[in-house]
Amino acid sequence: MAPLLTWSLAAPRMLKRASGRMLLSHICKFIYLKTRKTAGTSLEIYFEPFCIDPKNYNGENHHRDSAVSEWGIVGTRGKAEGPWFNHMSAAQVRAGVGEQIWEDYFKFCAVRNPFDKTVSYFWHELTPELRQRLREVDFSEVRAAFDAWTELRRFPFDAFIYTLDGAAAVDDFIRYEHMQADTSRICRALNIPWQPERLRRYKGDMRLRSEGFEEYYTPASAARVAKAFAWELEFFQYPDITAHHAPRPRSST
Repeated sequence: MAPLLTWSLAAPRMLKRASGRMLLSHICKFIYLKTRKTAGTSLEIYFEPFCIDPKNYNGENHHRDSAVSEWGIVGTRGKAEGPWFNHMSAAQVRAGVGEQIWEDYFKFCAVRNPFDKTVSYFWHELTPELRQRLREVDFSEVRAAFDAWTELRRFPFDAFIYTLDGAAAVDDFIRYEHMQADTSRICRALNIPWQPERLRRYKGDMRLRSEGFEEYYTPASAARVAKAFAWELEFFQYPDITAHHAPRPRSST
């Protein structure tokens, strides 16, 4: 097991700017803020047609150039340049669109259980070679590698995207765990047609194991993630799994 853990600690993939951006629709008066590891690209592509002139819309594509018009804003996907860059903070978006639009438009984003999202990001960070190796080993080695990775604290933080001064700054949230139902609710709020067949997965989860995310955690790794995402766990009332991973007291007999 030692070589695997050494590899995971010595050669982590560098954090990269992902390829999605925020959306703004002047027609439907909404702002969509893209978060990390929450099926954000799928949601982005779903709501994109309401932010661009239909004459210029060229279909659902994972990569596209930016478009800024009287219809709205669609940022570039697949590139890192441009004024509407990846995972902008709420403060940056507000400054870019102006106070009036920020206050008047309906703002929403997606969220996900931090414990699940962190496992997803762990697989995203792995090199292809290590990902394939972890697919084949006993799960105890996967858990050990994940535990070592959490010591680096390279977590997918994104609360800055939808908060201002420590408080939620959007009007509604789509929970990853209830993607269809919550997206349908957002569509109704915006008077947008709900077409579930259009909500596709453009970036599948890179994890290559079937074990549930709870199985990845040791008491130490659960405590690290719980501390890192304390605000999210409290605000969204996601279960804190640290209690399930606390060391059991030794019997006195």
